[in-house]
Amino acid sequence: MESISPICIEALINRITSYLSGNVCKNISIVKVNNDNLATNGDLHFSPSLKVWARALKCTEKCNGTCATILQHFLHVRNNDTDNKTGADIANQVLQLLISFTNNWSMKIEKSLLEKERVCLFLQRTPLIENSIKAAVNCKCDFGKILSHNKVFSLKSLQDKESELTTARLHLIQSVTEKVLNQYGCEVSEEHSDRKFIFTTKSQGNMEKNYEKYVCGVVKNTETNCKEINLKWQEYIKNKVEELKELNEQKYFEAQECTMKAEDYFLEKIAQATVKFELLSAKPSRPVLIGCNFATDKSPTNTKGASFILYNAARITAIIDKYNDKRLRGEYPNLVHINDVDFSLLKQEEEWELVYNFIIGYQEMIKDCLKLDPIFQTNPQVICIFLSRLCQKFSIYYHRIRILTEAYDHLIPTMIARLYMLYALQIVLQNALSLLDITPVSRM
Repeated sequence: MESISPICIEALINRITSYLSGNVCKNISIVKVNNDNLATNGDLHFSPSLKVWARALKCTEKCNGTCATILQHFLHVRNNDTDNKTGADIANQVLQLLISFTNNWSMKIEKSLLEKERVCLFLQRTPLIENSIKAAVNCKCDFGKILSHNKVFSLKSLQDKESELTTARLHLIQSVTEKVLNQYGCEVSEEHSDRKFIFTTKSQGNMEKNYEKYVCGVVKNTETNCKEINLKWQEYIKNKVEELKELNEQKYFEAQECTMKAEDYFLEKIAQATVKFELLSAKPSRPVLIGCNFATDKSPTNTKGASFILYNAARITAIIDKYNDKRLRGEYPNLVHINDVDFSLLKQEEEWELVYNFIIGYQEMIKDCLKLDPIFQTNPQVICIFLSRLCQKFSIYYHRIRILTEAYDHLIPTMIARLYMLYALQIVLQNALSLLDITPVSRM
């Protein structure tokens, strides 16, 4: 899979696996991505146990069977003497070779650490921060697209005659799948399609000719744990709007003077986003339990709900707008060209985690949304989890770091670098929300 952006964690993992095993390796999940505590755990890690590497070692006739780790095996098949070396010596030698070898790669390893039963790899951060932010800002709505698929799919969804909300869920799953297929470079059309799928809750019964079933879970009521057959879509939206109004009266949202009509339209947009997020946040094959309380707007996958995500998206927009307002008043300088930004100033650990997990990680998330081979699988819940994690991390960062500082000369370069990071995060948020057919709001 080739991405529009040159930064691809999957490609890096394949190269590391291939280098250590001596074989061309793709999609072998030995080297894994870390998400938390990157300063301690590294950005990537793998078990050195030779048993774990068995799938990658397609040919081991050169090995005498005495090697216990991939690091020992690496030296042994290259006829290096390992008899008089300790495990630590071998690990240090091989990992230094790996680090040196990556100097020719676009994603370079800076250091490694052998910790108990795993090897931790730490990437060179500044080039990746710079290149990923530039890729997002330059590609905008095309950021994260995958270019290597040219297949045609035909998708339909059947109506659940008992449950309007279940029918709505089927339509939403179909819609998100179509959008992700477009990200994969695939076409969605009923004509000359390579594969045809119908989203349905019925595992039995005949389908249209040449269509395959994609069986999805129903929408259930939390109190009865049975399929929700009474509540209609518009009624459920209305209930959410009323709950939002109660929260609004409690100063949950920013107090602003606006007409009642405009406010109702605004709250309905949030309510629709909330319901869409609820219906999509569980794996399609599983049922969804709908909640009755906006304050507990969380999904079965333990993600934060749509209101929290929209709030943080609006927060990023507000920061950018505030900078632009002050710039127009002459209180801040104009934004320098992205090629003139010193991204090495993004030194905070949260900044690296935001870039690594959610700007670079956005492209990996897109790949996780859909599996084409050997079995077709759609995973819209991956987008919900990704958005929730992004906003949780950004919320922590926002409360700890003051992004817009005084306009002193020594503070401006760091502020500019952070603003460009925010632009990139804004693009990621907008693109991910667009896949769910959710439009960001201007305020919360």
